[in-house]
Amino acid sequence: MRWWLLAIFVVAVSSLIYSETCNCSDKQLLSARRLTTKFTYKATVPEIPKDAKVLELWLPIPSDSEWQKVSNLQVSSPVPYRITQEQKFGNRMVYIRWDMRQRAGDKLEVTVSFVVERKEVLVLGGDGKVVKNCQCSTDCKCEHCRRSKELAKLSLRPETLVPVGGRFLTIAREVTQGKTNNLDKIRALFEHVVATMQYDYKRESPKLGEGDVVFVCDFRKGNCSDFHSYLISLARSLGIPAYLEYGFAIAGIPLPDPLPKEGKIGGYHCWTWVYDEQIGWFPIDASDARRWLDVGKFEIKDFLFGNLVLERSAVAFSRGRDIVLNPPQKGKPLNYFIYPYAEVNGKTVKVQWELSYQLQ
Repeated sequence: MRWWLLAIFVVAVSSLIYSETCNCSDKQLLSARRLTTKFTYKATVPEIPKDAKVLELWLPIPSDSEWQKVSNLQVSSPVPYRITQEQKFGNRMVYIRWDMRQRAGDKLEVTVSFVVERKEVLVLGGDGKVVKNCQCSTDCKCEHCRRSKELAKLSLRPETLVPVGGRFLTIAREVTQGKTNNLDKIRALFEHVVATMQYDYKRESPKLGEGDVVFVCDFRKGNCSDFHSYLISLARSLGIPAYLEYGFAIAGIPLPDPLPKEGKIGGYHCWTWVYDEQIGWFPIDASDARRWLDVGKFEIKDFLFGNLVLERSAVAFSRGRDIVLNPPQKGKPLNYFIYPYAEVNGKTVKVQWELSYQLQ
C-alpha cells in the first residue's frame, strides 16, 4: 500500500474502535484506534541487608494526557505509601518508606494495578499534513500552551549522556543541508537515524539501552533508547526541542494475529517527541521505523514520523532523563525512570519487577 493511501485510510478510520474480528495484521494496525488495558506492575526487593534501617521504593505509574486516561489505580503494599510527582517532567510514582527496625519480613513486595484507555497518537499525515494540532495562536497564554513552551525550553538542554553541540551540531548541519524549515530538518534527521543505525536484536552492544550518544554515534547499533537519544542530540543541537518518552508495548514486530488478550511484558519501549511552533508537539519512532523496515513494511516506517502504532505504545509512563525522584533519592539522578528503584540506608539495592497486561 502506498504511503498516501495509508495516510488517507488512517484519517478515515480514526474514530473506529479496536476489533478482535480483524484477521489481517496490517488491517489490525490501521483499525486499532483505541485500546483499554489493565496493567499489573509488581516490584520486589528480594534481599534486604541485615543492617537495613530504612528501605525506600519508588515505582513509576502513568499519568493522564490528551492521549490516555488512567483509572482504577490500586496499590497493594504491606506498609503505608503515597503517590508523588517529580518536578522536572511531572512523572508520577508510588513512594514507600519502610522503617526496617520494625520490619516484619526479609523482603518487600508491592503491586500496583491500573486501567489505561489509550488513543492512537495521530498528528501528521502524508506530506507533513497536520491531522491534529493545537488550535491556539502562537502568542497564546493558556495553561496548555504555557506548559508546552516550558517543556520546549527544558527539551533543549544537554543531559548527562545526551550532549548538545560540537560534533553533533556538525552532523546535524550536514544531514539537514538545504532544508529551510524545522519540519524538513526533523524529517531529514529521522531518515538519517533510520538509515545509519541498526537495531541490536542480538544485544551485542556493551552499552545497550544507556542512550550514551557519544558511544552510539560510533557503534551504530542499539535499542530504542539509543536510537532516540542520538536523534534528540542532533535535534537539540539545531535548536529544535525534543525529549524521550518511555512506555510499554503489548505486541512485537510484526504485530501478532490475533493480538493476545493478556500476557507478560518483557521490557520498555520509547519514542521521541519533537516540538514545532506551527504544529506543536509530535512523535517520532525511529527505532520501530528501522524494525518495520527490517520486516519489509516501508509504509509503516513513514507512518512513524508524526504518529505512533497503538499496540507499540499502549501506555506512556514517563519522560526525560536525569530524573530526581520525589522524595529525592540519595543516589545520582536516574538515567530514566520506567522500572522500580529502591535504596536501603541511602544506597541502591536490586529490585525485581514483573509487568502483565489484560485487554479490557
